[in-house]
Amino acid sequence: MPTKSRSSLTSSVLKVMGIFGSVQVVTILCSIVRVKLVALWIGAVGVGLFGIFNSALDTINSLCQLGIRASAVRDIAASPRERLPRLLCAVRRWGWMLGMMGAAVTLLCSRWLSVISFGTPDQWWGFAFLSVTVMMSAVSAAEGAIFQGLQRYRKLANSSVAGAVGGLLISIPLFRYLGIGSIVPSIAAYVTVTWVALGIYRARIEKPDPPLTMRETLSTGKGFLMLGAYMTVTSFVTNLATYIFIAWLNNRETTEAVGYYQAGFTLVNRYVGLIFTAISMEYYPRLASVVNSPRRTSMFVAHETRITLLLLLPLVGMFVALAPLIVRMLYTESFLVVVPFISWGIAGTLFRAISWCMAFTILAKGDGKTFLATEILSAVMMVAINIAAYHLGGLDWMGYAYCVWYLLYTVTVGAVYFRRYSLTISTGVKKLTAATVVAAFAFPLLATLVFRDSGLSPAWLAIPATVAAAISARALLRRRRATAK
Repeated sequence: MPTKSRSSLTSSVLKVMGIFGSVQVVTILCSIVRVKLVALWIGAVGVGLFGIFNSALDTINSLCQLGIRASAVRDIAASPRERLPRLLCAVRRWGWMLGMMGAAVTLLCSRWLSVISFGTPDQWWGFAFLSVTVMMSAVSAAEGAIFQGLQRYRKLANSSVAGAVGGLLISIPLFRYLGIGSIVPSIAAYVTVTWVALGIYRARIEKPDPPLTMRETLSTGKGFLMLGAYMTVTSFVTNLATYIFIAWLNNRETTEAVGYYQAGFTLVNRYVGLIFTAISMEYYPRLASVVNSPRRTSMFVAHETRITLLLLLPLVGMFVALAPLIVRMLYTESFLVVVPFISWGIAGTLFRAISWCMAFTILAKGDGKTFLATEILSAVMMVAINIAAYHLGGLDWMGYAYCVWYLLYTVTVGAVYFRRYSLTISTGVKKLTAATVVAAFAFPLLATLVFRDSGLSPAWLAIPATVAAAISARALLRRRRATAK
């Protein structure tokens, strides 16, 4: 690949990552403020209601939307320009159809959902009221897929920020004056504002000529809905595996132990996941658009692997160095027991990054069966490795379990990538991968030795982490500056 093209691609990746990284930060901050206000003005009951209704809606949406938000991106990104009007029209129609079906199911099952969630049918009205938001969420998911597939990243980011901020601003007076009665309307407000924002920024496309028939709508949607169905099952299996381990841990130990595990896993998996989410917004449609070319696919995977590793290495170092401080800031002093867990777990995110970059080729190719098989195997490995590690070393060993889990997952995905698809990765990226993995695991190893031998704080590791950040920044800037030459 010419230097100019490669550096231009680096600039594009970093630009989109910056946009959606900022969106993720704004969204999280709005969520923190919203939960904080509920806790202050309504109390623990309000926080509990908020969690119950949102969890129920997340489950309903994941089942009723059939993964359209992710699966349609592939078809849109890979579609020839002349076919786009018909495809986009089909995606929007499917968004409405799935949304109306989901709303109808939620409305009809409102009493049952209330009994399951609260043990009484008295809260049926809340689910009935929120059935409309199920429809709006599906329509928003379809529109979001169109934005991402067409690479309208700034519009997608603007609508996401507008939804988060607008929903919060509307919710504040509701929380203050309606008290516990504001929970359901505030959830509806967030979804509604997001839906309106996506409508305002709605991508203007040509109308299909001749008009798309219902039969064509059904046949056009078959491909991305089939892939979406595999993704929906995969999500269910993944959540089930997590539930099985947590239930096992709760029965073997105490709910307190589950709380510590959840805190550690959230710190390692969710917050670092912001980087993966931000990068995937640009990476997935770009990969889908060239997936029929093995050479370009291999090139994009290698490039994404390089960028992701360069970004993660200094983050791992800083995270290990500041782990006790991070835990104190986000939790309490008693949660410091998770420091060994998160120190080793964060190093394991390097394996997660490598496997993540290769795994997107499975989705880009629309290979739903292979994707389902790899994710089911991953879920089984997670449960088995976690249980074995906890038996051997308790919470301290959960960081090792995370590393082993993603190492084995990397081997699994690598087998698909190299053998099934006959794709490659350059020698330079292989060397960078080996170097960054060794450097990343040196941080928790040194921190562990420091704790055991001298009792000193690992904060001094911020020095080598800063050096790693400087090296990574220099490498990224070198690739970008080549564009101007």
